[in-house]
Amino acid sequence: MPAFTDQQRAFLDGPRNAIVATLGQDGIPSQSVVWYVRDGDTLWISVRPDSVKARHVQRDPRISALVLTDDGGGYLRVEGTGAIDGEVDTAARRTLISRYIGADKADDWMAGHPLPSPNARIRIQPTRIAEHNIG
Repeated sequence: MPAFTDQQRAFLDGPRNAIVATLGQDGIPSQSVVWYVRDGDTLWISVRPDSVKARHVQRDPRISALVLTDDGGGYLRVEGTGAIDGEVDTAARRTLISRYIGADKADDWMAGHPLPSPNARIRIQPTRIAEHNIG
């Protein structure tokens, strides 16, 4: 498993969106914009357990995440395998949301956006990392 460099970790730790691609049954990529958390040398995202992304990863674990620089002139691409890695509990959800809207607003945001049941966590284990102009 490749590891992120210090520069890549610092880049990923910024509040950036990722474009995640999973593979449909017909082999066509399905992309969506997601919030993510870097956890060591993996990334994780929160998805509904019955979502397209969850179904795709359960059938075919190949996944990629593309994180753009603020100006769109650079990127970090993470290709790897995805796996359902348990549920996203309240503390993990707070961690995810805090990255994007601030810790002081996370609880209010969560109260205004309740989930009918816990989300599933998809953990992305990199097999290949590529970057261009991230710092």
